[in-house]
Amino acid sequence: MRSRLASHLTIADVAAECRLTAGHFSRAFRRSTGSAPHELLSKLRIDEAKRLMLNTKLPLADIALTCGFGDQSYFTRVFSRTVGASPGAWRRVCSEG
Repeated sequence: MRSRLASHLTIADVAAECRLTAGHFSRAFRRSTGSAPHELLSKLRIDEAKRLMLNTKLPLADIALTCGFGDQSYFTRVFSRTVGASPGAWRRVCSEG
C-alpha cells in the first residue's frame, strides 16, 4: 500500500495481490490489525502528507495528488477529520515550532 499511495488503489487490487477475494482479505485484515484496510491506507496517506508538508514547500494541491487524494478539497476534509486541523493550519503550527 505504501509504495502505491499516489495511484488509484482499491481493496480489490490489494486482495488480488494476496490471491484472496476482497471480502476475505478485508475480514482477515480487520481480524489481524483491528482496523479496515481503507483506514490503514488513509493513515498512510495522511502520514506521507505530513512528511511532505514538513520537509518540502510543495503546494497543498500537489501534496494531495502525490499522496493519492483525488483533489485538495477531499484531502482537506480527510486531513481535518483525522488530525483535527486543516492541512494549512497544521503546516503553519508545525513550521513555527
